[in-house]
Amino acid sequence: MAVDDEFEQIAEWLKTEKGHSDLEIEKIILHLRHYEENTKLNSVMDSIGSGSLNLTAIINQALSDESE
Repeated sequence: MAVDDEFEQIAEWLKTEKGHSDLEIEKIILHLRHYEENTKLNSVMDSIGSGSLNLTAIINQALSDESE
């Protein structure tokens, strides 16, 4: 079972407490990673939409870092 440190605890819980097989755990972790990616993207997009994230400032900072 290939599980990185980020999901190690949940993988162990799925195995010991819920009785899932290694293959089932890999499938569950894959779905969790996908969910996490979507959540992060949605969180960023929501922050931009609400105005709590200054996208212009982030762009300017990122582009100024290139010249260093």
